[in-house]
Amino acid sequence: MYRYLIILLMVWLSCSVPIAAAQSLPTFILDFEGFADNLAISTYGSLAFGDGWRFGDVRSGRYNAPYPGACPDFGGMCAFTLNGNGFARVSGSGSGRIILPSGVVSFGVAVSTSDLVAVTALAADGTVIATASVGANTFTGRLDRVNLTAPTNRAIKTIEISGLRDTWLIDDVEYVVMPTAVRPARVTLAQRIVDVARSGELLTLDLVLENYGRGPMMAATIELPFDETTLALLDVQTSRADVWVSDVMSGLITIRTGPLAAERDLVTMTIRFQVRAEAPVGRAIGREAQLWYRDGVTEFGRGRSNLPRTVIGLGPELTYRRTPEITIAGQTLTYAAEGFAPGEPVGIWYNPPNGAPPVTVTTVRADGDGRVSGVLVLSGLPVGAHTLVLYSHHSQQTFVGEFAIP
Repeated sequence: MYRYLIILLMVWLSCSVPIAAAQSLPTFILDFEGFADNLAISTYGSLAFGDGWRFGDVRSGRYNAPYPGACPDFGGMCAFTLNGNGFARVSGSGSGRIILPSGVVSFGVAVSTSDLVAVTALAADGTVIATASVGANTFTGRLDRVNLTAPTNRAIKTIEISGLRDTWLIDDVEYVVMPTAVRPARVTLAQRIVDVARSGELLTLDLVLENYGRGPMMAATIELPFDETTLALLDVQTSRADVWVSDVMSGLITIRTGPLAAERDLVTMTIRFQVRAEAPVGRAIGREAQLWYRDGVTEFGRGRSNLPRTVIGLGPELTYRRTPEITIAGQTLTYAAEGFAPGEPVGIWYNPPNGAPPVTVTTVRADGDGRVSGVLVLSGLPVGAHTLVLYSHHSQQTFVGEFAIP
């Protein structure tokens, strides 16, 4: 009997370990990699940084030399980083403040400093709930790690790092959030392009990646196919340093990004192609892009862009007229249109007759199939010819439909 109980206990333990691991708290890491040296930090991921914070890059030669080599200029200190070349520092002050999202129960950071530095965790009401310190370590060849944990049923809202001078830096911030406070990202990817591309000319494509969810997106991968027999890739420009082309293969561009904060944070990418001189007129060259992303809820969220209806043509004319579906029954107008990027914002308004000012109807998000639909109550509208307009904010498509009030 005793042996039987031992066997049962061992089986239970072997099963409970993976279950516990699966229920581990969401952990977020910011490594400060991929940003321009001396670039101001306002937000990064889902964190907000106070005055004076800047990204650093040891490759500029201003901050770091391999230990125990000479230490270039940074207030006389020798700085080291972890897992790459990037870090964060405070310029012009010995104190820095970081505002955290809701529900953070622990916060860790690696520190290099030439003087004693205090790290303080505060609750939302301003009370101090945890403290730690780091002594001078600039000639030890390492960064010392500080970990602060909130008491039971408390959360950390603000981190304050203070020293006598601005001769310290931080790297590899790691924070843990209670699952009840973690919210998913909602990410949309839109392509913005002309309808007609002419042989031999430059073609510019804009990609817009937006997180409109209530939780941060930590990283994303975009795969954009292109017709290599028709287009020659020239270059790619991005609105942020942590958005980069990671790979170019035959007919495929792969772009990776860093974090996007919650609630309307976005980045843009501009891709330039040369349309080959031998490109045949009438060929459709638009391609749908694919998206994979990671947030605090989903390890591999995914999505897709709209499909640009771009063709090789002879002139700048539109390849087709964008017209929404309109149905009128009594005093109700029903409208629908498709071809938007899934999740992108679409503004809707109508133009009354006789040149009267436009009247806003609403702004909505396209559904998962890139479709928008709704109703417009016609009672009270003036007699005459009207136009209903649907305009997508990211892909910049305009649908125009006519209707009349007798």
